[in-house]
Amino acid sequence: MTRSEATEPRKTCYPTRTLCVKALGTWATLALCGALGACSSGGTSSSNTAAGGSAAGASVAGSGNSTGGATNSGGSNSGGVGGGSAGSESAGTNSGGMSGSSVGGSSGGSAGVTSGGGAGMTSGGSGGAGGSAAGSMGLGGTTDSLGTINGSPAVQKLLALTSQCTAANKIASDTGKFSTDAGTTVHVCSLAGKSGTADAGGALYWNADMDIDCDGITTANCPGPKGSPDHDPSYYNQTAFSGPNSTALTSEKDPYVVIPEEIKGVDQQNGGNIVAVIYQDKIEFAVFGDTIAYQAGDSGEPIGEASVRTAKGLGIPASPATGGVGSGVTYIAFTGPGSQPKDMEDIAEIQALGAKLLLSLLANNP
Repeated sequence: MTRSEATEPRKTCYPTRTLCVKALGTWATLALCGALGACSSGGTSSSNTAAGGSAAGASVAGSGNSTGGATNSGGSNSGGVGGGSAGSESAGTNSGGMSGSSVGGSSGGSAGVTSGGGAGMTSGGSGGAGGSAAGSMGLGGTTDSLGTINGSPAVQKLLALTSQCTAANKIASDTGKFSTDAGTTVHVCSLAGKSGTADAGGALYWNADMDIDCDGITTANCPGPKGSPDHDPSYYNQTAFSGPNSTALTSEKDPYVVIPEEIKGVDQQNGGNIVAVIYQDKIEFAVFGDTIAYQAGDSGEPIGEASVRTAKGLGIPASPATGGVGSGVTYIAFTGPGSQPKDMEDIAEIQALGAKLLLSLLANNP
């Protein structure tokens, strides 16, 4: 259904759909030399199952080295860039359950091997930086308690890849009407996937602002108490998509992004496409969880919008009434086979898959 402009400033459509499960596929060994200023070699990750995946990978940073992990029941893992310039990293192992571990270097290395568990822990020598939740998953930098990646050397590479989206190279389904709240036109462009694989590993991207979408299951702060300065006057208790065990996403709990229904390439029937959201030096992985639609007479169609949980991960004010940021947010929405988690409410799975997709995107767009 579509919410009326007369009652709410956002128009969100909820198409009839069926929930589908898409296999994540098997990731082959990935080598990235020089793309992030270091040489990384990922291990092999089995396809995800309901119980989790298999741990993988060694990472090399400067003269450091680390060994691969063991089997993990909390999610799938991959190795990659370690991020330190010197020092050695001791072997890191992943144990089962919902806890992950990583061993930092003795001279500033990032995580040696990080796990995909939900509540990672850090150990190691002075200057070492470990991982939590999905860890940095081969992207370097460090992760905070929410699993947001901070200070990854991949950020500057990704911003360079996504800096030149104009009317001249926009995708065909870009209506020309997408805009920020300030009225700045926003275009949507694409990055190549792996040749011959139905664009697997490819992505759409746009640079915009971020408004806060509080829609979904009601919580203490969504919509918030009436009369409160943080109350969301346009709150709606549904989202276009949800996980297999719920009827809607929860804005305070689930990292999701709102994408206009006119944009082709993402799954407009089932949602769930992984979206990497970049703000300043942070990378937050979310899913395509809600939609918005243009209506005749509107001056433009907002395109930069995400859940409370997504905003919090990026350090953006998350009040549904007064939060958000006016510019500087980059959205990278992955397309093609393997771009959707089995459960769009499983944050560990979202983060692990997001990191793999980013590594593939960098490999396909050197």
